[in-house]
Amino acid sequence: MGTLSKSAEPQENVTRHLVLTSLASFIAGSIGRLVCHPLDTLKAKAQIEMSKLSVGDIFRRYLWNTAKQTMATEGIAGFYRGIGIAIAGSLPAGALYFGTYEWSKHLLQEKKIFGESQTLCYFFSGLIAETVSCIFWVPVDVIKERMQVQANLKTYHYRNTFDAIYKISKGEGLRGLYKAYGATIGSFGPYSAFYFMFYEEFKKLVVKEGQNIQFHQSLLIAGLSGSLASFITNPLDMVKLRMQVDRAERAVAQGSEEHRSRFGYRNLLTGMIHVYKTEGVLALFKGS
Repeated sequence: MGTLSKSAEPQENVTRHLVLTSLASFIAGSIGRLVCHPLDTLKAKAQIEMSKLSVGDIFRRYLWNTAKQTMATEGIAGFYRGIGIAIAGSLPAGALYFGTYEWSKHLLQEKKIFGESQTLCYFFSGLIAETVSCIFWVPVDVIKERMQVQANLKTYHYRNTFDAIYKISKGEGLRGLYKAYGATIGSFGPYSAFYFMFYEEFKKLVVKEGQNIQFHQSLLIAGLSGSLASFITNPLDMVKLRMQVDRAERAVAQGSEEHRSRFGYRNLLTGMIHVYKTEGVLALFKGS
């Protein structure tokens, strides 16, 4: 009986840890989204603009001017398009995300190659976690980003989250919510991989062995890790967004012979090459 109780206790601790982590992530994420969603919207609007730019243009044209235009044409609400689905979807997606990460990390550490390299273990655990949790993240991302840029494109219009789900399901089928699955994994997967790798490595530097990480330390490490991961994967994120825009516009113009694809990228790689050739290397980092 004693043995059973000892073996059950670690499992209970793991389950409790995952539940608390998921809830804490949802609460913190919701607050963070309320604060940062306007910046995310400006980033999305900047990423669909096709033009060459200088370093000075990154702030002047794609933040300040975009913010002024959004306020003038859409008001405050324009900065919060897609916030509803982003918050609502983050609870199931976050729970699956962190649960899969912990499970993957535990499983991979038992393998020799990952046991010898914790950095590699963290990297691939993050990649696996994102791949699985994209079951929820993909529809959330598709709806959120389409709503964020619809005022700029003027080719489709969703009144709210429910209207978006209805119109996408009707025009593209339920599969329309998952058409960008490969591109989203191709963008979010590397982001998560780099994020967890940076987070775990920074934690080793900041937190002494045997001590628990403090809230302010976790906040600092998470912010730094997220910023680095976001910058590295920004080219993937931008091309992914443009591919989603193309899909939305094709669905609206179905049957129209006049419709031409706005971007016409076949995949993430050809998209990044096209942006580099036509808009320059700095364009790959719009919104980063």
